[in-house]
Amino acid sequence: GGVGKTTLFKQIHNKFATMSGKLDVVIWIVVSQGASISKLQEDIAQKLRLCDDQWTRKNESDKAAEMHRVLKWTQFVLMLDDIWEKVDLEAIGVPEPTRENGCKVAFTTRSKEVCGRMGDHEPMQVKCLERDQAWELFRIKVGESTLGRDVNIVELARKVAEKCHGLPLAL
Repeated sequence: GGVGKTTLFKQIHNKFATMSGKLDVVIWIVVSQGASISKLQEDIAQKLRLCDDQWTRKNESDKAAEMHRVLKWTQFVLMLDDIWEKVDLEAIGVPEPTRENGCKVAFTTRSKEVCGRMGDHEPMQVKCLERDQAWELFRIKVGESTLGRDVNIVELARKVAEKCHGLPLAL
């Protein structure tokens, strides 16, 4: 982790959220390790404002049917951040995105295997920064005033940036 998947994903989410008239709803869910179907249903239902007394009394399959009924007629983008295993969208109640319904499901993961299980056989890989890009980010984060305090700081800072191997979170 730490290459910037979530940061990039948030920027994409924010872009979708500002597209007025194109989408009915943009749903952002942090999935993380060990997330259950019922937890994902609750998170999505909250975004869709489905959570009421009736909702809480329903079982998983009834919740899935209700969510499917609502989303079937909704143009949505579902953004699942940090998935660790295949997410069964049908069991949750998310209709299959098609060209006809204009809906999309996007996700971030550290695993190419998860991409394949989710049906994405051409995943987009977020890579570490090149040496010059990493140094530039490090300079911005540390600040020119700090780097200029002592002639030895720049050399030491370059070594520290190198040790981070272009990983933005480490920089």
